[in-house]
Amino acid sequence: MTIFEILSSNIWSFVLIWLLCFYRFTRVRQALLMACPVFFMMMGWLLLANPGKTFFPSTYYTVWLYIHVGFGKVFLGAVLIAVSLSLTVLMRLLARGRWAFQALPADDALSELAFRFLAVGLVFDTLMLISGAIWAQDAWGRYWSWDSLEVWALISWICMALTLHARFALELTPRKSALLVIAVFSVAFLTFFGIPFISQSAHKGII
Repeated sequence: MTIFEILSSNIWSFVLIWLLCFYRFTRVRQALLMACPVFFMMMGWLLLANPGKTFFPSTYYTVWLYIHVGFGKVFLGAVLIAVSLSLTVLMRLLARGRWAFQALPADDALSELAFRFLAVGLVFDTLMLISGAIWAQDAWGRYWSWDSLEVWALISWICMALTLHARFALELTPRKSALLVIAVFSVAFLTFFGIPFISQSAHKGII
């Protein structure tokens, strides 16, 4: 209900997904460490956020809320893993990065794995939007209302779909692909953390 609760919940889910991938994909563990600054940034933001007092609306007492949120967490977690791999590709542009990540697979392999995670993210993002529409219809009698969060969620989905399409249609290099993955994550991150923060601040009269 608040940015404090959103951050707290997603830090746990991000770290859980990251640990599962860290355990499963042993060859790219070093690359997955690139996600740690995102965790630290979110934890620092959490420390500055006000827990406040919240009220749980009656429309939230539905299984569709948990389905919707669960799909969203997997979506963002998968894209975060893709970002970690993509950042590693870009870090290899630097001499220190080439030395630090020399034991990892080639850029092509990292880029391919990143886009596999991005594809997983697209699947769960689609499921998140569908389940959210069903929940909205059940709770408020409409599937879509074009509010800021819904619009930016749709923009995030379109950006992800276009990035995956460009990967194969334009035969992008690993470095260009990495930049697109990072751009997609930036849009998704600002959608699911920035929009609620702006809405909460505006409601309190801060902005």
